[in-house]
Order: sequence, then structure tokens, then C-alpha cells
Amino acid sequence: MTSSINSFYLKLFIFSIFTLGLFFIWNAYASLRFQSDLMGVLWAFFVISTAFIHYILVKISDKNPKNFVGYFMGITAIKLFGYLIIITIYALIKKEAALGFTLWFLLLYLLYSGFEVVMLMKHFKK
Repeated sequence: MTSSINSFYLKLFIFSIFTLGLFFIWNAYASLRFQSDLMGVLWAFFVISTAFIHYILVKISDKNPKNFVGYFMGITAIKLFGYLIIITIYALIKKEAALGFTLWFLLLYLLYSGFEVVMLMKHFKK
């Protein structure tokens, strides 16, 4: 299990370097309207939350694999609604920067959620 987690963290690191590259390309070519001062913070938030959630799900599956689906669905629902609350609060507070923040947030959400699902599928194929 430890080698599986370490392998995941290495893949997460490589994937995060890729998304960081997207961040720099986005900043270089996107207009100011589609950028946000918090893009780096969002990137770090998604890296950390993905690592944490994966760790929790793997630990749960090791204890009782039958409970995994319920926990996965619950964590995914909580994550989705929590992220929607973050986007809504930010959009209400900083209306002029909401578009860039929301686009970058949703892009990171899709990328890191997809990465998480693929890594969990690989983990359970073993």
C-alpha cells in the first residue's frame, strides 16, 4: 500500500507540473479578463486536496472495500458542493474578477477529478 501511495504522489507531482505549465500558458495568452490573482493558490489547493482525498479513499478501501463506493460518492458530493460554494462566494465578493477565477477553478476541478478517478481505477485493478 505504501508503494501504491508513493507511486500516486509521484504521478500527482508530474501531473501538477503539467497543470502548472497550463497556468503559465494561460497567463501568457489569456486576456486580463480571464485571469485571477488567485490562480496559483487555486493550483496549490487542488494539488493538496487531491492528495488528501486520494489518501483517505485508499485507507477506507484497505479497511473495508465494501464501503468504498459509498464513501467515494459522499466525498465527491461534498467536494462538488463545497467547490460550488467557494465559486459563489468569490463571485459575490469580487464580481470583476469572477470570470477568470471561475474558469480556472472549473478547469482545475475537471483535470484533477479526472486524474483522481483514473488513479483510483488503476489502484483497484491490482
